[in-house]
Amino acid sequence: MDTAKNQITPAIEEQIYSVNYNTGMNMLDCHAVMRIADREGCHELADYLSDRKNWPDYKHFILTGDKEGV
Repeated sequence: MDTAKNQITPAIEEQIYSVNYNTGMNMLDCHAVMRIADREGCHELADYLSDRKNWPDYKHFILTGDKEGV
């Protein structure tokens, strides 16, 4: 799936909150978040994080709540 530089959709945002709430893990560890998202059925989030080009925007969202990215 070519998701490079896609925006964080409402579905991805919801899945981010779900993974954070249910695991309490370091949400800046993209590898771990991707693995847990896939395991928990949050496939849109796992697909989004599978492309490293999306990581800066993802981390920006985690730190600021701003979905527009960097």
